[in-house]
Amino acid sequence: MSTSFATVTTSIGPPDAFVRRAARVAAVLFVLATASTMAGQMILEGVQGEPAQSGMVSLAVIFEIASGLASAGVALALYPVLRHVSELVATGYLGLRIVEGTLGVATAAGVIVLLVTDTGWVAAYHDAMFLLVLIVFSCGTLLFYPLLFKYRLVPPVLSLWGLIGGSMLLVSCLLILFGQITMGGTTDLVLSLPIWINEMVLAVWLFLRGLDLGATQDRATHAT
Repeated sequence: MSTSFATVTTSIGPPDAFVRRAARVAAVLFVLATASTMAGQMILEGVQGEPAQSGMVSLAVIFEIASGLASAGVALALYPVLRHVSELVATGYLGLRIVEGTLGVATAAGVIVLLVTDTGWVAAYHDAMFLLVLIVFSCGTLLFYPLLFKYRLVPPVLSLWGLIGGSMLLVSCLLILFGQITMGGTTDLVLSLPIWINEMVLAVWLFLRGLDLGATQDRATHAT
């Protein structure tokens, strides 16, 4: 009896309207997170070595806080849907994105403290913490995109693109960590660009088409 009930619960899943709304919220947050990250990085790179530009650094900090909150928000928006597919993977993805968001906010807060105390460690601290954020983010893609691919929640090409792009970003982060390439250099850009473009394309797809739970519901029906 209990096994039958569990199967029926899985096959029902969340209502279509709820899935569409969650996908659209996640889409907007994907764009906000990526745009805020890029804006913050561009501002910080433009004012390096310019101590008088504290106002611009503060603006970059605001962007990075927005990016951190949006990153966690993506997983929070999608979790009620993804847990109907795989609660374990959905929870792992949620946890990693919350860690990522927390580290992002901590990075911004640390930059403010170091800027006020004028220790000269702002750039080094920010780069180290931002690298850690990217490592956690790329690990999250290794959970998220295989889940999308396995259950055909989005077109397979988007899932595979995201998985390859996330793996390339992780490789870039590790190369930076071990001093083989420089952050923001040509190699880093080439390895990082695919996942950022993918997230924008995925955001458009989620906003317009949402997540397809049809394959998941068909499996549950056959299992019944």
